[in-house]
Amino acid sequence: MLVLSLFLVFLVGCIDYLINNDISLSIFYLIPISITTWYTGDKFGTIICFASAIVWFISNLNHIESPLSSPSHYWNASVRLGFFLTVSYLLSELKMARNREKKLVRTDPTTGVENRLAFSELASMEIKRARRYGHSFTVVYIDIDDFKKINDYGSYKLGDIVLQTLAQKLRNNVRDTDIIARMGGDEFAVLLPGIGYDTAETVIARLQQQLVHLMDENKWPATFSIGAITFLNPPESVEEIIEKSDYLMYCIKNEGKNKVEHIIEQ
Repeated sequence: MLVLSLFLVFLVGCIDYLINNDISLSIFYLIPISITTWYTGDKFGTIICFASAIVWFISNLNHIESPLSSPSHYWNASVRLGFFLTVSYLLSELKMARNREKKLVRTDPTTGVENRLAFSELASMEIKRARRYGHSFTVVYIDIDDFKKINDYGSYKLGDIVLQTLAQKLRNNVRDTDIIARMGGDEFAVLLPGIGYDTAETVIARLQQQLVHLMDENKWPATFSIGAITFLNPPESVEEIIEKSDYLMYCIKNEGKNKVEHIIEQ
């Protein structure tokens, strides 16, 4: 991208050198500046800004009438450079703001993990990968039993602390490539890409053990209902994953809660 932008700067400079001085091409230098800043960051964008200012200065040497030592030439070049740097900075800030907003939309504000929207997007990508490469994956649904007791035991602030601690515990006990999402309320989902039934059994047992230890350690009155489905063949949609996981969780709740159930979906 940097090489392409330098080539564009050189191309604009050549055209600028050949045409009449009455026609300004300064705005066209913004094309490589914008491309570089947006796709590679403000560091390389700054390089292209300086390159553009230098090329503009050189390309206009054959049009100047006053001596080269005149301060006006260097002042004009400095103004052009300042303009280019300002545009590059604003573009960089715009992209960072866009990325922050994009992250906020897909992040649960209480726990900092992905939210339901992000889970749906990432699960959709995993379905496509599984369909393409023929591998299985596992979805683990975790529900805090009688979460209201925690709020009654402490306060709503304590409830948030429990959710935050639980999310961190989940993150510490899965791979970086695994996806953790708060699906709403006291429900969490863990997506394990490329994980079959036997490996998932080990992961689920570890998660359950860690979560139970977390509750005992902090003396929080809560247990967990955990339902997991290993999809040997990718389902048709994310909605199917959520629907089947919700149903499995509903069955566990009806059977008395505080239980783990793991099934295989062909």
